[in-house]
Amino acid sequence: MIADAGLNAHGFRTLTSRPGHHQTALQSLPKTLGLSAETVIVLENFRKQRHLVEYTGDVVPESTVAECTAEAEALLELAVNWLRRNRPDLF
Repeated sequence: MIADAGLNAHGFRTLTSRPGHHQTALQSLPKTLGLSAETVIVLENFRKQRHLVEYTGDVVPESTVAECTAEAEALLELAVNWLRRNRPDLF
């Protein structure tokens, strides 16, 4: 959702009816919110894990959940700061 907010702030959106929209939104983060490519790789790995777990029912280790939560909180903070600086009209 945060990646979608970045796209929306620039006047774009992904088509949720098409496969790959989550991946597209994540990969746009360096252009939309200035996220580092390294962080996008980490988030992309979490996205892939979520996809697998959703279809296999595997258990996610607590350490992975904690790391994913920390990355999501950092991304949220980055997005809010970017939006406040660049699109205050959205607040």
